Amino acid sequence: MSLKKKDKMTKNIQNNTLNEIADILHKHNNFIISSHIHLDGDALGSEIALFAMLKQLKKNVKIINQDNTPEIYQFLPYAQEIISSKDIPKDSYFDIEPETVLIALDSSNLDRIGEINIDFKKVDFIINIDHHPSNNLFGKYNYINSKASSVGEILYSLCKKIKCTINQNIAVALYTAIITDTGSFRYTNTKAKTFQIASDLVKNGVNPANISNHIYNNNNPSTIKLLGKALNELVIDSSSKIAWTFITREMLNSIQARDEDVEGIVDKILSIKNIQVSVFFREAENGFIKVSFRSRGKFNVDYFARLFGGGGHHNAAGCNIKDNLNDAMTEVITKLKTEIKNI
Repeated sequence: MSLKKKDKMTKNIQNNTLNEIADILHKHNNFIISSHIHLDGDALGSEIALFAMLKQLKKNVKIINQDNTPEIYQFLPYAQEIISSKDIPKDSYFDIEPETVLIALDSSNLDRIGEINIDFKKVDFIINIDHHPSNNLFGKYNYINSKASSVGEILYSLCKKIKCTINQNIAVALYTAIITDTGSFRYTNTKAKTFQIASDLVKNGVNPANISNHIYNNNNPSTIKLLGKALNELVIDSSSKIAWTFITREMLNSIQARDEDVEGIVDKILSIKNIQVSVFFREAENGFIKVSFRSRGKFNVDYFARLFGGGGHHNAAGCNIKDNLNDAMTEVITKLKTEIKNI
C-alpha cells in the first residue's frame, strides 16, 4: 500500500518541536527506523543511535533499510541487527506489529527510503527527522533543523529530551554520524556546538582514532582502483572552476568493484586547487545516472540539484537522472556552467 494513499498518515505541513517528538516516542511502543537509499555514516549512525535509545526505553524497535550496510560501517554497534529488504524475496513483507510508528531519518522526501517491504496497513503514522533544507515535511510529525550539522547532532539533543543515558554504543553511533556528515569537521556545517557535542561523546567512550580508522583507512583494493579509473577520466574546466568525472557499470565490473566503492570520489576532485564545484556521475543498475555535487564557497548545489529533481545541502547535494551517461553529463555540465556565471 502506498504511503501517499494512506489517510491516517496525512502529513503535517508544520515543523514540530523536539519536545513534541520526545513525547510521541514515550507514548508509543512499536517502532521501525529507516533511512535513505545508498546508506552513509549519518544515516546508519543515526539509525543505530535511535535504536539504542528506544531499546533503553524498553520499546519494540527494528531498523529496516532498502540497502545493505556498507562494509566500512559494519563495526558499528548493532550493525548486525539491521535488516535489509534486499535479503528477502521480492514482494515479501517483514512482520511488524499493528500500529507501528515509522521513523524516517535523514531523508528529504519519502521516496528516499526506497522499498523497505513492510505492510503499511500496520503503520500508524510517520515521524520525519532530518536536517535537509529541501525536506518536504512528509511525516505526520516532523522535526527538521537545517542548521544542524547532521541528524546525529539532532539525535544527541533528542537523547537528552527523552532522558536516555548516552552510553558508549550511542556515543559511537552519534560520533560516526557527525564526523561523516561534517567531513571530519572540515565542512561549513561544523559549528561550535558540533565540537561541544563531539567532546561529550568522547567523554562517553568514543575513541576518535579508532572510528576514523574504520571509516577512512579500511578501503578495499577495488576502491582505490576505482578512484584511479575515475581520475583517469577527470575533466577540469578552469575557466568555470568546475571539475567532473564518471564511473560506468563496465568500469565497476572490470575490477569487481561495488557501488559503495565510489564513496569519496566527488570529494577528492573538489580538493583540486581553485575548483569551486565538483560533479561525479555514476551509472546505476536501475538505468538512472546518479549525480553527486560538492561545492565550496557561495555556489549552492542544493538549489542546483533541485533543478534535476534532487536536493541536499548548500555544499553537498545529488540527483538521479533517467538518461544515458553522455547526455546526462552534457545536460548537467552545460547548465552548471551557465549557473555558476551568476555568482
